[in-house]
Amino acid sequence: IFFLLPLSICIVCDTQLNGTMQWSGYVAAALLLLYVIAVLPNWFHKPNPVIFVPIDFCAVCLFLLYVNLATGGNWFMSLAFPVTGGICLIVTAVIALRRYLKKGTLFIYGGACLALGGFMMLLEFFLHITFGLPGVGTWSLYPLVVFSLMGLTLILVGICPPLRESLERKFFL
Repeated sequence: IFFLLPLSICIVCDTQLNGTMQWSGYVAAALLLLYVIAVLPNWFHKPNPVIFVPIDFCAVCLFLLYVNLATGGNWFMSLAFPVTGGICLIVTAVIALRRYLKKGTLFIYGGACLALGGFMMLLEFFLHITFGLPGVGTWSLYPLVVFSLMGLTLILVGICPPLRESLERKFFL
């Protein structure tokens, strides 16, 4: 009922004002996305995030596909799909490793930082392909350097037991 009420109000308003459904499709798609992300996992007693995070990313991908088709855009396959898929792979890998490995948290997050830094270069490449932005490697070098330094620092802390133990005591980890 919480989802049907705003959807029906939007459809009635859209058809009353415009004589056709122009913008209420966006509301319907967004409500469906919200349902998949927020309500669907609550159907299960112990939802497994390794399963539901990729489902959420698929729902986001379908929402972006709808927006692309509804607006007549041509950015889905060259930007939205690879960016959403890449982030999905990184996030799902981190969640799966954190869930099924008992140790190595610093290595997992360090590797995730390194992957995100490399992904920034890939993101700029996709933006260049899709929108013809000038030059590749203009802004993505900055997050690459920051994420790489953060990742290498976490891996270094993970390798050095005295430093790791000191930081675990200091930050109550």
